[in-house]
Amino acid sequence: MDLAALSDRYGDLYVPAFAVRVDDKDLLREHAVAVTQAEVDLTLGGAGRFSFAVADAFDFETRQFLASDGRTDLLDLLAFGAPIKIAMGYGDVANLQVLIEGIVTQISTSFTEGAPPELSISGYDNAFPMMGGKNTRSWVKQYDSAAVIEIAGFHGLKTNVLRTKKEEPQIEQNQEGDLEFLNKLAQRNGYEVYVSGNTLHFHPPNNQGSGVVTLEWGKGLLNFKPDGNLAGQVSRVEVYGWDAKTKDKIVGKAVNGDEPGRDPRSESGGDKIRTVLRKQPVLRVRQPVFDQADASEKARALLKENAEKFVTGEGETIGLPDILPDHNITLGGLGRFSKTYYVREATHRFDSGGYRTRFKVKENTLWKA
Repeated sequence: MDLAALSDRYGDLYVPAFAVRVDDKDLLREHAVAVTQAEVDLTLGGAGRFSFAVADAFDFETRQFLASDGRTDLLDLLAFGAPIKIAMGYGDVANLQVLIEGIVTQISTSFTEGAPPELSISGYDNAFPMMGGKNTRSWVKQYDSAAVIEIAGFHGLKTNVLRTKKEEPQIEQNQEGDLEFLNKLAQRNGYEVYVSGNTLHFHPPNNQGSGVVTLEWGKGLLNFKPDGNLAGQVSRVEVYGWDAKTKDKIVGKAVNGDEPGRDPRSESGGDKIRTVLRKQPVLRVRQPVFDQADASEKARALLKENAEKFVTGEGETIGLPDILPDHNITLGGLGRFSKTYYVREATHRFDSGGYRTRFKVKENTLWKA
């Protein structure tokens, strides 16, 4: 969707708006609390984070942070664990897109001479419970995706999980945090893992197809800094292991061209390195494997991870709630850097300067020479 279509969809982008909701009640409009800024940071593989600031709420007589009714104690209303939703967009506040749902995990303020104190509230999305503690579990003859579903259920999350390709003889979580463990499973399957709303996502990256938005430099795209880097790129990955029963050596291989989601019109870092170096670099690792299929799968996952370091970038645009991790955006007006990029992080911020969206991307290909 290009900027003209987005402008029609969002009422010409003239009236940016945001809402911070506590227990589904609008903090500004229903509690008359002066929220001066809000920010939402979303990322693949980690917990999303939010923050917002509250001004003009300190009552110098009672020495309390109070809502405008003079009775509601904001430190009670915004206590640790309070459920928060933050929405941003344009036009009618009731129709704004919710960008994050989570709980309050941090409350801070500052008492300084000559200035009234403000409240700073922050927290994490519903991945937060998976960040703390360490667990030890095991699964026998199960798919990695089944382990993911079990862990999601333990934390009361719904799931958007695509079954992994093969049954594993043994899956071990050994004194690892749940989110850390899910990332390990995602990495070895070439998947992405993240939480949106109350749903845990675990599936291949949505990095194929056109972008959810199309922006041009100078027309909605405020700035963009791409970085193509051949350092660390390889033409082949080899994973070495042993068959526990036969003691035979197992070698899994993946070569450039096997990168998932690559643009066939462009070249990967592995392609480029072939034209630069006479001797082709190979990534060789030794890992525990169950069989040939497991070794090959791990090699492909390592190739994917390595290839995605070839092209990275970060940019800023007018506020657009459509820009989210695990989505594509198409950027134009950038010469040979014009292409569709895969979003790995997105930050949405609303303050006195208006609504802006910053993003970080990763890609495994660039233009063909």
